[in-house]
Amino acid sequence: MKSKRVSEFLTEDEISAVLRVPDRRTLQGKRDYALLLLMFSTGLRKAEVCSLRVRDVTTYRNQPVVDVMGKGKRHRRVALNKDVMEAVLDYRKALKQGFTAEGAEENGESKHLFFTLGEHGNCDVRSLTHKAVDCLLRRVKKDALVTKRITPHTTRHTFATTLLDKGVDLKTVQELLGHSHIRTTEKYLHTSDEKKMDAIARLQFAL
Repeated sequence: MKSKRVSEFLTEDEISAVLRVPDRRTLQGKRDYALLLLMFSTGLRKAEVCSLRVRDVTTYRNQPVVDVMGKGKRHRRVALNKDVMEAVLDYRKALKQGFTAEGAEENGESKHLFFTLGEHGNCDVRSLTHKAVDCLLRRVKKDALVTKRITPHTTRHTFATTLLDKGVDLKTVQELLGHSHIRTTEKYLHTSDEKKMDAIARLQFAL
């Protein structure tokens, strides 16, 4: 019987190593940092990230949020913390400065949030492609010296696992991920090796 592959997730130290890779003094670095932080902090699918529009990042009850159209045309709303919002705004500010007069017309509220960048850092009016996301994750994995495989599903898995480890209930995680069935979310109910060892260390039976 073929064994089922266990999907990997990153530890907080590994996430920090990945987020240190982008050079935030450059336009590409600002984009990469904002994109990575958004993916780790929202659990969005690759297709959802690539299809985001500027208008999708908004506020609801004075809380920054991102409105997502997921699988099956199902809408969900995910809160953005202060760090994610600042990273996105920093990238968008630099992006506007990089556009030509013609390209600026393509940079309105209805346009894509993340764009493809040219070889020399100049802006292109093409939206972020699936291939560009995959290439970014492979590059930061290598530069961050992370041994685990990093894919868009890894960032999504990491998001779910981190929330569950911090005590967030399964139903809430299901809604944040946009899963139709809670059984899909239950696959993230595993425990890290560190937590298993810590649990055993708490046992004090000896006299």
